[in-house]
Amino acid sequence: MKFKNILSLLLIVSTVTISCKDNQQKQEETNNPSQKSIEKENTKDSTIVEKNNASKKTETFEYVCFTNNDDKSKRIWVEFSKNGKANQIKYEGQNEPILLEHTKEDYVEGGVHPTIKNYYNEIYDGKINGQYILTHSGVWDYVKYIRGKDGKEFNYTIDHDADPYSSKPCF
Repeated sequence: MKFKNILSLLLIVSTVTISCKDNQQKQEETNNPSQKSIEKENTKDSTIVEKNNASKKTETFEYVCFTNNDDKSKRIWVEFSKNGKANQIKYEGQNEPILLEHTKEDYVEGGVHPTIKNYYNEIYDGKINGQYILTHSGVWDYVKYIRGKDGKEFNYTIDHDADPYSSKPCF
């Protein structure tokens, strides 16, 4: 009987010791950059410099394309980050996208699907230039733009034919 108890105790102690060593090793790997990253950091080519690439997560974006309700030839795309908030918007034919600043969110229950409205300021040359209201309900998404200088409204609806919710913009 004593032999079984000693054997059981040895098994438990060895399991805990191995487990602790594994945890310590994982902790050291996350706190210290890998040797490969250090070697790349010491190179002169700035395009290769990487700092702790193992722990760096690349941001992925999702793009949704919309067409103007009054003129189907006018299109925009909106870039969304992983958290579901819009980062920027681009009009077809423009060179650069426009930055968006999230201001608030409204969640309305009811109907078959809840309706979620997110409000954004349009930031152009560092100033608020207008407001976007992005509405989502079920498989439908809408964009309303209110131009700051005159309050004119422009409405867009998701373009389901343009590969919505894609990992790259539609134009």
